[in-house]
Amino acid sequence: MPYQIYSHTLPSATLGTQRILKAHHFGEQGARPKVYLQAGLHADEWPGFLVLNSLIKLLKEADDKGLIKGEIIIVPVANPIGLAQNFHGYIPGRFAFSDGGGNFNRNWPQLGEKVKKRLKGEVTGDAQENIGLVRSYIAQELAALPENTELQGMKKTLLALSMDADEVLDLHCSGEASMHAYVAQEFEDYFKPLLALLGAKVGLSELETGAASFDETNVSVWRTLKSDYAHLIPWGSRSLTLELRGENDISDDYANQDANALFDYLVLRGVVLGNAPEVDDSEVVYYPLDAMDLVKAPSAGIVCYSKNIGDPVEAGEVIGEVVDLMEDDVTASRYPLIARANGVFFARVQRRLVARGESIAKIAGREHLAFREIGNLFED
Repeated sequence: MPYQIYSHTLPSATLGTQRILKAHHFGEQGARPKVYLQAGLHADEWPGFLVLNSLIKLLKEADDKGLIKGEIIIVPVANPIGLAQNFHGYIPGRFAFSDGGGNFNRNWPQLGEKVKKRLKGEVTGDAQENIGLVRSYIAQELAALPENTELQGMKKTLLALSMDADEVLDLHCSGEASMHAYVAQEFEDYFKPLLALLGAKVGLSELETGAASFDETNVSVWRTLKSDYAHLIPWGSRSLTLELRGENDISDDYANQDANALFDYLVLRGVVLGNAPEVDDSEVVYYPLDAMDLVKAPSAGIVCYSKNIGDPVEAGEVIGEVVDLMEDDVTASRYPLIARANGVFFARVQRRLVARGESIAKIAGREHLAFREIGNLFED
């Protein structure tokens, strides 16, 4: 099948409005491996838009040469609802204004137990046959999901495009950060080449965050089934969240660099025909997500960092200060930001005016932190 673009219309939320999702399809439908990529689920995180735009150009050239072996679906703008939340020139696209609010990348529909009930008594000794059976039941459960609201329709559409993919790559970014990724523990080795190609040296590894995020939802069915069926049901999907540096790290140079890395990865996985790149992943280090220190502002005020993104830090070390502008004694108006983990300072909020108690910086550590709650590792 030649390259095609499909438009998916979302349920109309208000009179006279209508939003769409555009999906770019490469390769024959049903061909394997299948890879799904999207950007902008958090609608205020934009680097992925340009990266996928550049990747589509590369894939169109490959398609013209007949090099697409598998199936690739790209949704370069995954959240038109969030993009419409323009408030006096600012797009607060992380949380929904309507449909009960909430983080756009939390609380996605969980289908594992429903598929498990359908599958009971039908698992065979043929692992590939079982994968096909599970995918058919996933499709049936997806079709039964409600789409009474615009947000429900968006979630249902994105899952219908992604949940039968062998790999799901969800592109995000942080406020200010080095390239990093959130990866399920089971897939650390599998995705190490991807991180290396992208130049990411930090991977945050977790079993389950409790967030029911988009990337976790795509593998949740398989994780649920493997607890009962082990090797009889191999991983039918692997997913991760890529954090493409910071919000303002947007340029043609970055976009072309990252798009070429993703293209090389598709060649490496046999989705696109070509000479597989040699990958040195020796610099990629995984840090447990429950060992990540979320540094909180001890006071409201202006934050001044003394450490840079990518710097190593030690527990007890000061990485910056918050200046309380309302303090009467200006000589005693600075409050230190103290690291609680030995590791790497890899991300921070872009704003320099912060609120008391707000998580404003992230340090990837190696040892579990007692104050980090397993199953509730994302605070927002």
